[in-house]
Amino acid sequence: MNAKKTPTLVMRAVEPASRNRLSQTDNRLIACRKPYPDAARLTVFARLDGTPGDFPDVASDDLDVDQLIARAIDTEVVIELIVELDAWSDALLPLFAALRDRANHPVIAHVGHDHPIGSDVDRKMVSLGFTRQAPDAPVYLFDIKTYKHTPDWLNARNWANPELWGKYRW
Repeated sequence: MNAKKTPTLVMRAVEPASRNRLSQTDNRLIACRKPYPDAARLTVFARLDGTPGDFPDVASDDLDVDQLIARAIDTEVVIELIVELDAWSDALLPLFAALRDRANHPVIAHVGHDHPIGSDVDRKMVSLGFTRQAPDAPVYLFDIKTYKHTPDWLNARNWANPELWGKYRW
């Protein structure tokens, strides 16, 4: 059996000054956060649009798309992944799939303004289970809590569908 291999994730903690320097020199920065060291929570921020500079001020009321994404990232504890490939090569999508599979909290991805809705990247992100957050912005969210809703009847008290009671012999 030839199973696909999940890419190995290389992560390291980044100081704010180092993060700003890296974001200015390499626009392929993907930042993830964990609220505490043993947590499995990941939030992804992909700076693929090539806009260098500091993270925006999240205190202002008039926020654009990049600032809304930056608001979701805790700037105190950031873990970075540098993808040593061209953006959106065949190996980057398995990386997003691995992040999606290992996270038990929301994963937010900004794929850059050069990938509009309907593009190949858009179709691949939607096929991975990510949902678009805005019709005019390439921002995607994967949240396992909203990916598939559990029916109300599927619990310990009602283990079978009550709508079928009396119709079938169990």
